[in-house]
Amino acid sequence: MKSVESTMSQEIGELLQGQTLILCHTYSKSLGKVISTALSWVFAIDNKTVRFAVDCKSKIVEAVQNHSEITLSFVGGESVYSLSGPSKVKVEKTQDLTLKMAIIEIEVEDLRDITFYGAKITQEPKFIKTYKESLIKKLDDEVKETVFSL
Repeated sequence: MKSVESTMSQEIGELLQGQTLILCHTYSKSLGKVISTALSWVFAIDNKTVRFAVDCKSKIVEAVQNHSEITLSFVGGESVYSLSGPSKVKVEKTQDLTLKMAIIEIEVEDLRDITFYGAKITQEPKFIKTYKESLIKKLDDEVKETVFSL
C-alpha cells in the first residue's frame, strides 16, 4: 500500500487490537508543539474507526480537545504505517476501571505506508508489560471491553 487509503484493511485492523506498540502524535496548543506518546491499548473498531485508551491526565487528552487532528504510527506486515484523522474524546475519565483512563476516537481519513523506498521491516517491535500477570489480564480485559462498548 503506497497509496493513501481512507479505510483500514483487515490486516491493519488485526494489528490494532491492543497488543501493538503504537506511537501517537498530536499538536498541543498549550505547549505550542507536537507531542507524542507510546500506546498499546489501541483498537480498530471497524474499518473507519480507531479508539484508544490513555491516562486521563495525559497531555494527549487536552491536545485532542483543542486540536482534533491526530496521527498514529506503527509497524506491522513488513511496513511502517501512518494513520491520521480527526479525533475526539469519547470518555474524559472512566469511572468503573481500575485505572482512570480517557477514551479517544479517531475517524480514519488517511492511512499510508510510510516505509522508506527499498525497505521492508524484518522484525516488529516487541514489548512486555512489567506488572503482575493477573493485573495485566484484568487491565487488558477492562480497557478492551470499555473501548468496544461505546
